[in-house]
Amino acid sequence: MEPEDHPHPLIAVVCGGLGGARLALAIQAAGLESLTCFITNVADDCEHGDLLICPDTDAVLYALGGLFDEERGWGIRGDLFPAGDDWFHIGHRDREQHRARSAMLTAGLSLSATTARLAEKLGVRPRVLPATDDRLRTHLHTPQGVLDWQTWLVREQARPRVTAVEYRGIERARPTAAVLAAVSTAALLVIAASSPVASTGPTLALPGIAAAIRARRGPTVALSPVAHRRPLRTEGDARRAHARAALLAAVGIEHHPVAVARSFADLVDAYVLDEADRADLPAVGRLGLKVLVAPTVDRVGGASLIATLLELIGATADGRAARADIVGTANRRAQTRATSTGAPRGAWPGEL
Repeated sequence: MEPEDHPHPLIAVVCGGLGGARLALAIQAAGLESLTCFITNVADDCEHGDLLICPDTDAVLYALGGLFDEERGWGIRGDLFPAGDDWFHIGHRDREQHRARSAMLTAGLSLSATTARLAEKLGVRPRVLPATDDRLRTHLHTPQGVLDWQTWLVREQARPRVTAVEYRGIERARPTAAVLAAVSTAALLVIAASSPVASTGPTLALPGIAAAIRARRGPTVALSPVAHRRPLRTEGDARRAHARAALLAAVGIEHHPVAVARSFADLVDAYVLDEADRADLPAVGRLGLKVLVAPTVDRVGGASLIATLLELIGATADGRAARADIVGTANRRAQTRATSTGAPRGAWPGEL
């Protein structure tokens, strides 16, 4: 059986945008992408004019397709922006993606089916699964009123104080069957180093997801999105840390790796601290979690992080068999990568 046809992923990743994209790049560099599926956040999707924008899903698609603008943290590398654009900046090529998606949705396709077609056109072979096909949106309560996620983050630059977080539609939304199957059957489930409230929180709050995670046979691991002792190197990193801290404060969680680990403690078996926060290892261990240390937010530390995750997979008998499958597949993929004849990475969808 070809890896892309594997009925269940060996690695499933619950993720947001930048955290998901960076982990996707690391998994791809290790040759493991064909054995991985990515479950993407839909709660920061938004309608802009007549287009549906899916920032987190597109970040993962663009990363796997060789297009992602990692420096900016979103969109397509080298994209051009129209003069006089409004506060929600959309590049020309990025806009074509949104137009293609919106046209397919209007024609009656589900968000999952639409995403699969966009992935195919981009030459992306791993499965990228929106967490739900139902409408789910993050809204933030502030002294200025209730703001949707993109308005608060982009237009208001995350300035209004957040007093409460609402996942609007969570009472009606349901995870897709493919998402539940991936969560239940993957040898390793990874909660990416994405914002716990804005990016992974909505997916984990979907009915049935937490129960499926607790019923898993294989390990579940959360990657720390907070590197408390690592300096913020860019303005973008500082903005993201500010927004992440504001949302954590709104739900009563300190912006600290130990506090975030505590919030995951009843759901995961292991927690990966960033190597800069190695001093917090004993405190996380006292939560009853297996603690690992690797670069969780450093974009150049992907190989070390993937090696750490593979060690976790190999900790059980089932995991050792899965790890052997993963390593064997990675080696085969590395040998054939140069001669593969699939759709070129970075191809543009055009008219669908």
